[in-house]
Amino acid sequence: MAETDTATPIGRPPLWLLVALASTGTLAMHMFVPALPFAASTLGVGSQESQLILTVYILGLAVGQPIYGPIADAFGRRPVVIAAMTLYALGTLASIMAASLPTLLSGRLLQALGGAGGITLARAIVRDVSGPDGSQKDISLLNLIMLTAPAISPVIGAWIAADGSWRGIFVFLLVLATAVLLLSLQLLPETARHRKRLTFRTLLEDFRRLAMKRQFICIAAGGALGSTATYGYFAAAPYILTGQMDVPPSNVGYFVGGILLGAISGTLVSRLRVGHMSQNSFLRFGGLLAVAVSGTFLGTALTGVLAPGLLFVLTFVLMFAAGCISATALAASLDSVPDLAGSAAGFFGAAQMVFGALSTFLVSFGDQPDLSCALTLFAAAILSLTLLHLGQLRG
Repeated sequence: MAETDTATPIGRPPLWLLVALASTGTLAMHMFVPALPFAASTLGVGSQESQLILTVYILGLAVGQPIYGPIADAFGRRPVVIAAMTLYALGTLASIMAASLPTLLSGRLLQALGGAGGITLARAIVRDVSGPDGSQKDISLLNLIMLTAPAISPVIGAWIAADGSWRGIFVFLLVLATAVLLLSLQLLPETARHRKRLTFRTLLEDFRRLAMKRQFICIAAGGALGSTATYGYFAAAPYILTGQMDVPPSNVGYFVGGILLGAISGTLVSRLRVGHMSQNSFLRFGGLLAVAVSGTFLGTALTGVLAPGLLFVLTFVLMFAAGCISATALAASLDSVPDLAGSAAGFFGAAQMVFGALSTFLVSFGDQPDLSCALTLFAAAILSLTLLHLGQLRG
């Protein structure tokens, strides 16, 4: 497996640019949540079919991220970022022009495959320029700032789609993608210190190395599950709030975007805990908190006492737990295989999206959205805690 050294990176890219790169992929998911009922009405499909708009996007993120990692390890970060943002813009344009659900799903898939590059490569670039000593704090800071945009994006999406013009959301995203692409061309330096020859054999060897590290697999899978199973709530929220609780559609964005402040808080705490609490202890804390809160969610759904205010509090705390788990597990995963940071970041991101997509799929079953959502989140929290514990046993 040939490896070549490159010159020392020519500079540290601005953090705000990395935030913009990583946020493009998640913005397209969170911003469109309040528009799902409007898109369903326009395209003449039911609620289950409309949730495919979200599920397909998440699956696209899952498929794309492990591909970008090895490619970026071989060719460098900069050219792959440019290609990914171009693909994202093309997929967004196709979504604007979509006249049917299959056409929209195709555009969303292209958009997601491009967005996957921004997420994976922003994380890998942080690891490139920070090294093992600074990766935990810098990744936490990246996640912290990165979550601010998705926190307000559902509110913006609700405003844009309030009159049913869900295509306006894609126009907004196209303008953003174009700006990020142009800024990347101008400001993004190459940060990869090593290059690995890209062949099918080296791909298999890289992923074999990752798969053989039990601690990496357990922490990455447990961290991914603990951080993105909450996507199921994003898919179910419009139907829980408007269908079961009579919340006006224009207010759905506040319930979805507001709870992301919980994830921001959790990520901030994960940054501050460095030097005060071990990774194992902090991951255990986040996992136990998620189990307790999702169990309470399930209990209130079963007893019929769940109300909008209580729903907001429970999901806010659940997102806080997800924020605690995500940054800590990601940093531990990348630090365990520093020479495969791109591939490891891709694997972690892919696992996040797979579990997120599965969660959005599972919450669509049943006639009671709040109960389906609560069952899905509780089961995910228990499995996440189990995997994190197994990973810690190997620490």
